[in-house]
Parts: sequence; structure tokens; C-alpha cells
Amino acid sequence: MPRKIDEKKTRKALRRLERAKRAAEQAGTPDASLSEWEGEFLGSLEERLETYGSAFNDPGKGDTEEALSARQALKLREIEKKAAGKARKPMSQGKGFKRKTPATGPRSREIHEDFDPSPPPPAKPGPARATGPVPVPAPPGDTPAPEPAPPRAGGFKPRVIEGGKTRL
Repeated sequence: MPRKIDEKKTRKALRRLERAKRAAEQAGTPDASLSEWEGEFLGSLEERLETYGSAFNDPGKGDTEEALSARQALKLREIEKKAAGKARKPMSQGKGFKRKTPATGPRSREIHEDFDPSPPPPAKPGPARATGPVPVPAPPGDTPAPEPAPPRAGGFKPRVIEGGKTRL
């Protein structure tokens, strides 16, 4: 089923095609003249606009109420600029997106930094003695108090906020 295109939009597109052809012919410079492909492109657009009222059928290629697809309109603009003598800007090779801040170092850490590369000092010969506190057995019936948790790296201590939800 063909789409209904406003006749005004079709006529407007046809006038743009004619203006582009005339401008290219009147320019007289080899840079502004149309290539063979561009001439065929304008001719096929004109033929489709006169026959169907639209130069494209796939709704994914542009607005269904327009006579030209988005790419066709873009190429027609390029042809109009070329006919006017304005140079076409080549696509940039690009360097991607530029960062506002300089790139930082890697976010990972080297796992070998934690180890000391030198061997441990040799042990002194002599009688074996226990070093450090001697554990005392707890009397029966008493439960030992839990050991406090070791401090966290960086001295971070969690903060408890009072006043949360209370359960009934």
C-alpha cells in the first residue's frame, strides 16, 4: 500500500532537484560539475518523485511524511553545496572522544608489591622457647569473650547511624 505524501513536499523536493541541476550546469568549473553517479542519482530521484510522490519506501530510512529519505536529503545537500562551489569537508579520521581530564594510571594494583623480595633472617640456634603471651585455659562454664576485630586498612571505622526503622 503506497504512502500518502503531501503534494507540496513532493513539489518542493522536485524544485530542489532542478535547482541543483541548474546550479551545477551554470557553475562551469570542473569541480562544481556533477559526476556521472550524481547525475544518475538526481535522475532516479526525479523519476521516483514523479511516479510515486516519494523517493523511498522503507519507513526505517526516514520520516514517512517526507518525500526524501534522510540519506537522500543529505546527499542532495552535498550536491547543492558542490554546485555552489563550496568544498565538501572530508570526514575526519578522528581521535575519538577527548577527555576533559588527563588519563590516570591503571586502576589495578601490582600483587607482587605486598611481598618483601629479601629472604627472612635465619633463626638463631638454641633452646626452643615460646614467644609472646601464653594462652591461659578458661575455667569451665565461662565462655571466652570474642576477640575484637582487627582494624581495617586505612583506619576506616564503620559508622552506625541511630534512628533507623524500628520493628514492632
